[in-house]
Amino acid sequence: MKALITLVTFSFYSSCLWLLFASSLCTLCSCNQNSDHIQCISTERLVLIQFKNNLVDHSNRLSSWSGDNCCSWSGVVCDNFTHHVQELRLRGPDDDEREEATKQMLGGIISPSLIKLEQLQYLDLSCNDFEFSPIPSFIGSFQNLRYLNISMSQFGGEVPHQLGNLSELLVLDLHDDPMLGNLQSENLKWIEMNLKRLQYLDMSGINLTGASDHWLQAINSLPSLQELHFCSCGLSQIPSDPTRVSFTSINVLDLSYNNFNGLLPGWVFSLHDLVSLDLTGCFIGGLNPGTRGGFNSMPSLTTLRVFGNNFVNSSSILNSLPSLSNLHYLDAGNCNLTDPILCNLQIPSSNIVHLDLSNNQIVEVIPKSLGNLCNLTTLDLQYNKFFGDVSELLERFCECESPKLELLSLRGNYLTGRLPEKIGRLKNLVSIDIAYNRLTGILPRSLGSLSLLQTLQLNTNQLEGWIPDSVGDLSSLKYFDLSYNKLNGSLPKSIGKLGKLSFLTLHRNSLTGIVTEDHFANLTDLDTLWVGDNKLAFDLVNTWIPPFQLNVLSLGSCNLGPRFPLWVQSQTSLEQLDLANANISDTIPNWIWSSFSSLTFLNISHNNIVGKLGDVSVLPPGAVLDLSSNHFSGGLPRNFNKPDLDFLDLSYNNLSGSLDQFLCDGIQESRQLRVLNLANNNMSGGLPNCWMNWESLVILSLEKNKLSGKIPSSLGNIPTLESLDMGNNKLSNEIPMSLLNSKSLLIVELAENELTGRIPTSIGRNDASLKILSLRSNGLEGEIPSELCRLASIQILDLADNNLSGYLPKCFTNFSVISGKEKSSPIVLYDALFQNQLLGSATLVTKGRVSSYSTILYLVTTLDLSDNKFSGSIPDELMALSGLRYLNLSQNQLTGNIPNTFDEMRELESLDLSVNHLDGKIPLSLAGLTALSLLNVSYNNLTGTIPTGRQLQTFNEFSFIGNHALCGVPLPGCRQKTDDTKGANHDHGEPDGTDWILVICIIVGLAVGFWITIGTLIVSKRFRDAYYHFLDETEIKLANFILLVSMYVSHIP
Repeated sequence: MKALITLVTFSFYSSCLWLLFASSLCTLCSCNQNSDHIQCISTERLVLIQFKNNLVDHSNRLSSWSGDNCCSWSGVVCDNFTHHVQELRLRGPDDDEREEATKQMLGGIISPSLIKLEQLQYLDLSCNDFEFSPIPSFIGSFQNLRYLNISMSQFGGEVPHQLGNLSELLVLDLHDDPMLGNLQSENLKWIEMNLKRLQYLDMSGINLTGASDHWLQAINSLPSLQELHFCSCGLSQIPSDPTRVSFTSINVLDLSYNNFNGLLPGWVFSLHDLVSLDLTGCFIGGLNPGTRGGFNSMPSLTTLRVFGNNFVNSSSILNSLPSLSNLHYLDAGNCNLTDPILCNLQIPSSNIVHLDLSNNQIVEVIPKSLGNLCNLTTLDLQYNKFFGDVSELLERFCECESPKLELLSLRGNYLTGRLPEKIGRLKNLVSIDIAYNRLTGILPRSLGSLSLLQTLQLNTNQLEGWIPDSVGDLSSLKYFDLSYNKLNGSLPKSIGKLGKLSFLTLHRNSLTGIVTEDHFANLTDLDTLWVGDNKLAFDLVNTWIPPFQLNVLSLGSCNLGPRFPLWVQSQTSLEQLDLANANISDTIPNWIWSSFSSLTFLNISHNNIVGKLGDVSVLPPGAVLDLSSNHFSGGLPRNFNKPDLDFLDLSYNNLSGSLDQFLCDGIQESRQLRVLNLANNNMSGGLPNCWMNWESLVILSLEKNKLSGKIPSSLGNIPTLESLDMGNNKLSNEIPMSLLNSKSLLIVELAENELTGRIPTSIGRNDASLKILSLRSNGLEGEIPSELCRLASIQILDLADNNLSGYLPKCFTNFSVISGKEKSSPIVLYDALFQNQLLGSATLVTKGRVSSYSTILYLVTTLDLSDNKFSGSIPDELMALSGLRYLNLSQNQLTGNIPNTFDEMRELESLDLSVNHLDGKIPLSLAGLTALSLLNVSYNNLTGTIPTGRQLQTFNEFSFIGNHALCGVPLPGCRQKTDDTKGANHDHGEPDGTDWILVICIIVGLAVGFWITIGTLIVSKRFRDAYYHFLDETEIKLANFILLVSMYVSHIP
C-alpha cells in the first residue's frame, strides 16, 4: 500500500513538474512572439498619439504609429502580460553632421500626457533636436523608470531637480555637446534626494561651474554608482578628501577636460575597483600633501588616461605604473615627463594595446623591447627626445607571429636608421608617422604590401633614392607626405593607381623627370597636390581635363612653361594656387582672375610674366596675392585696392606712375590690406596723404623707387603698422613727429633719401617697441635726442652718413637687448598661408660690406654712427653693451683714448674706430675680444706697441696704418732708444767713437753678398726668372698701398 501511495505521489509531482516546464516553455515562447499579438491598452495608445502629434517629424520616422495596436509601433515596447507600455526607444541618428541625419531627428514639444504611462521603465529620446527647450520636469514623476537617456537632444536651461525623485533609476544619461553649453546645473543637491539605486550617471558637457565646491558631496550620496562621467563640465576644483567615500564600488570615473589646475586628492586612489580612470586635460599639477602610494592600489585598472597632467611626473606615480598588470590602455601624453620611462615600464606584453607618451620631453634611447608588445595596436611617442636606431624596433614588431600594430607615431624625435624591408609584414598598419626625424636610406619596396595603410608621413628626414613603384599598391592610402627629404629619380606612374588618395605632398626633394597624365590617371579623390621645389617638368596636353578637383595646388619651381598650363583652369574649387618660379614666360590669362571664386592664395612670383595687371575684384575676402619678381608694367589698377584684400606683393617689377590713384581715388571705406610691397619698381611722385584709409597695414615696403617729396603725417597714424621701409628713394624735408610715435612699429627703414632736419624728439615715447631704425645716408643734423635712449628693444641703430654732431650719448645703456639684459626673438610680422611666416628683414653695412638679413635678423645687434661729425671721447658707458656684435664709429671727430674696458663687449665681432683723432695706446683689453673678426683703428693718432694676444695679430697692417707712432706686429717693429745704448757703453768704460772694425765688416759683407747675387743671376736662369717675378709683385703691392693711403687721406676732414 505504501508503495502504491509512493508511486501515485511520485506520478503527481512528476506531472506537476512537467506542467510547470510546459508553462514556462509557453511563457518563453510567448515572450519571443511578435508584439503584433499583444494588444496595447487603449488609454495608453491615446497618450502616444497625443505625444506624436506634438512632435516634429520631418522624416516621418513615426509613420508606423497608426492602427489600434500601439505595441507594434516602431520604438514602442509593451509588457507581454500586462500590455502596458514599458519602453520608448526613440533615439535619433548618431551622425548629426550629415543633412540626412538632421532631417531624421525628432523635435517639437514633449507632451505632459506622457506621464500617464505609469509602467514606463525605459525612455530614450537621445540624439534628437528639441531646439534648446527645457527638459520637462514631469519626467521626474515616472516612479518605475529605470533607464533615462535624453542626451545630445538640444535641450537647454537648468536641469530640473525633479529628476532626483526617480527612486528606481539605474541609468541617467544627460550628456550634451560642450561646444554649445546649452544645459547647466548650478546645484547638484537633487542628486542626493532619492537616487540610491543609480549605477550610471553621465552629465558630460553640462555646465556645472556653480557646483564646483559640492559635486563630490552629491556623488558621495550614490552608494550603488558604478560609472560616472563628468567630462567638460567646467569644474574648477577637486574637493579634498571626504570623511568617507561611499561609492567605492565604482568601476569607471571620467573627470576629463575640467580645469582643476590644482592637486590630486588621495581619495581617488581609494577607489580600488576602478577599471577605467580618465583625467585627460585636467591640468592637475601634483599630489595633495600626505598622499601616499599611487596606481598600485588599483589592481583592476585596465584603462588610464592622464593626458595633460603634471602630477604623473611625481616619483610615486611613475613607480606605481609597473604594478598595473592588467593595464590595456595608457595615455600619459603631455605630462611634462622628462626622465626615461619606457625602460622601467614593465607592462606585460600580452595586455597592453594602446601606449601614448606623446608631447613630453622624454630623453631616452628608444627601447627595441617595445617591439615585443605584439598585441599593441597604437604606439604614439611623437614630440619627445627619443634617439637611437628605429630599425631594430620595427624589426622586432615584424617578428611577432601576428602583429596587431595599427597606428605608429614617432614624429618629432631624434631617431636615426632606416625603414626595414620587413615592414611589409605589419599588415594591420593604418597610419605611419615618423616625420621630423633623421631617417636615412631608401624606401623599402615592401611598403606596397600594407594594403590597409591610410596615412604615410615620412616628411622632414634624410631619405634618399627613388620612390618605389610598389607605392601604387597602397590601395587604401589617403595621406602621403614625403616632403623635405633627399629623394631623387622620377615620379613613379604607379601613383596614378591610388584611387583613394586625397593629399599628396612631395615638395623640397630632388625629383626629376617628366610628369604626364598617367601620373594622375585614377586620382579621383585628390584634394591637395604639393610637389613644388623639385626639378619636375610637366608635359600635359592642352586638352587634358584632370579626374580630380583640387583645393590646393603647389607646383612652384617645377617646369610648367613657357605658357600658363591650361588644365589648371578646370580646377574651379581651388583655394590655394602656387606657380612661382615655374619658368612661365607669358601674359597673365584672364581666367586666372575669373575661374576661381574661392581662391584665397595666388603666388605666380619669380617668373617672366609680362603685360598689364589684371582685375582682382573677383577674389574673395582675405586673399593673398604675390606677383613679385616678374616684368609687369604700367600703373597700378584701381581694382587692386579692393577693400578686403589681405596681402599684395608687386615688388621687383616694372610698374610706374604715381600712388595717388591706387591709394586714394574713390576710397569710401577703410581697407583691410595688411601687407603692401611695391619695392623695386619705378613708382614716382609724392606720397599721398590718405593713409588713414589703410588702418590695417602691418607691413609697408616702398623702397627702391623714385618717390619724392615729404613724408605725409598720416603715415604715422596707422595703428597696426609694424614695418615701414621707404629707403632708397628721393624723399625730402623733415621726418614728421608722428611717424616715430607709434607703439606698434618694429622696423623703420628710411635710409638713402634726402631727409633733413633733426631726428624727431617724439621717438621713444609711448613705450615704443622699435627694434630696427635705419636713417643712414640722409642729411640729418643736430645732436642725437635723449628720447632715443628710451628705445629699450632696439637692436639695430644705423645713423651713419649724416651730419649729426655733438657728443656720443651715455644713455645707450638703456638699450636692453644690446646691453644683454634681454634676449631678442624672431621678428614675425605676418603669418601667411602654407604655414609660412613673413619675417622682418633689413639691409645693413657690417664688416665693411652690405648684407641683407631676414631669418637670423633677430641675432644681429648693430650700432653704426659712422661718417658724421661726432666729437668728444668714446664714453665708458658704451662698453656696457655686452650684447653688441657690430660697432662702427669711424669717420667722425672723436678724441681721447680708446676705453680700456672693451673686453666687456663679449659678443663684439666687428669694431671700426678708423679716421678719427683718437690718441694714446691701444688697450690690452682689445686682445680679449675672442669673437672679433674685423678691427679697424687706422688713421688716428695712436702710439706705442700693438698689444700681443690671440686676436690682434690675426689682423693685417691695414687695420692699423695711418698711426705714425704705432708699431709692432703686423706693423714694423719698434726701435730701441739710442740714449739707452750710449748710457750702457759709458757704464762699461768703452770709448765714445766710431767702431771701424764693425764698419769694415759691414762693407766687406755687402760686397761679397752683392757679387754672389749678381753671379747667381748670371749663371742660373731659373733663379733669375724667380727674382724678376718677385720684383714685379713688389711693385704692384707698393702701388696698391700708395693708392689706399691716398683714399684714406682724402676722407680726413
